[in-house]
Amino acid sequence: MTDQPPPPPPEQPPPYSQPYGQPPGAVPGPYDPRWGYGPPGVPNGVPLQGPTEETTWAIFAYVGNVLIGFFPALIIYLVKKNTSPLTRFHAAQSMNQQLTMLIHVLVVVAVCVPPAIALKEPGFLALLLVPYLELLIAGWTFIILGAVKAGKGQYYRFPTFFCFRMIR
Repeated sequence: MTDQPPPPPPEQPPPYSQPYGQPPGAVPGPYDPRWGYGPPGVPNGVPLQGPTEETTWAIFAYVGNVLIGFFPALIIYLVKKNTSPLTRFHAAQSMNQQLTMLIHVLVVVAVCVPPAIALKEPGFLALLLVPYLELLIAGWTFIILGAVKAGKGQYYRFPTFFCFRMIR
């Protein structure tokens, strides 16, 4: 073994303009939020605010259907119809969906109950199972779907069979 130092490496320019990389606090370029949270203090980082008031009222229009019926959606619609188009759309759609389900039930009751009474045959009342299942399955599905879309601030129109557009 020799006591000689290794030969010096060939001269190469550093990969950055400064010998030790970027100066402290320098951001390499515009931050893309798709690739994680980024360093603290980045102006384009993940926002720290929650949902906007507009989306919150739109969600309450659907949640109110579960608790009380279409009255919360009616109140939200009347209060917010001139200030927020997103809230107005979701409140109107929530009311339309509830009123459509009510119409479906009333039509089947009007068709099934008179023959059941006149003929004294309760078998006609079995047809009430159809709007009940529609109300149970489709009603809950569309209320949840509408609340999720409202929370994201998106517009989503229910199929016409389940939601006649009576209120716009």
